[in-house]
Amino acid sequence: MTRDFYTELGLSPTATAAEIKVAYRQLVKRHHPDAGGDQQRIVAINLAYGVLSQMETRQAYDATRQGHCQRQTAHHAGSRRQQQRWSPPPSPRSTGEAYQWLRVVFDPANRQLSKIITPFPGQLRSLAANPYDDRTMATFCHYILDGQRRVDLVQALYQSCCAPPALTGLSTDLYRCFRHVQEGLSQLSFYTRGYVDDYLRDGREVMRLARQLRHDLQQRRRHLHS
Repeated sequence: MTRDFYTELGLSPTATAAEIKVAYRQLVKRHHPDAGGDQQRIVAINLAYGVLSQMETRQAYDATRQGHCQRQTAHHAGSRRQQQRWSPPPSPRSTGEAYQWLRVVFDPANRQLSKIITPFPGQLRSLAANPYDDRTMATFCHYILDGQRRVDLVQALYQSCCAPPALTGLSTDLYRCFRHVQEGLSQLSFYTRGYVDDYLRDGREVMRLARQLRHDLQQRRRHLHS
């Protein structure tokens, strides 16, 4: 695992949802760039909170984290005197570990992407009907903000555990998919600030590519472990 999100928030793995929220708010106040904080630190805090504040992504992360801890314990069992060092993301080898990556990384990430990509055509039609209506634009902006939050969750899930070698292609295309979505939402956000049609056109095209890529990912997923 690339980072421990509980450590990032100064919490134990048994922390309640309320404790996670309180810790997050305190850390944001302390490390916000406007208060002289570090930008990278606040990004790490936001990623940690994004994963731990949602039941689905927290459960997926906990399962991945537990497997990582078990591997660490086994690795150090015969060499307790060896100084503990940071380990790179685990590289699962067995079929069981491949199944685990699909279950705790790919599947929840795919569900989050679906909640962005699936409603996009409807959002676009509503916007096209009356782009200068304040209520319509507010709804579209809310969709973009919610999508950006979900992309952050997908990125955090993706970074939490390496895919096994047999699933490298699937993992790479998952990365491409959420980066397309990330870029598409960014272009759409630029459009909402000035009604520049080029941003809307580019955002629509990138989201179309993301939709096609996700469809391909789903087809390949069906041929793997269920």
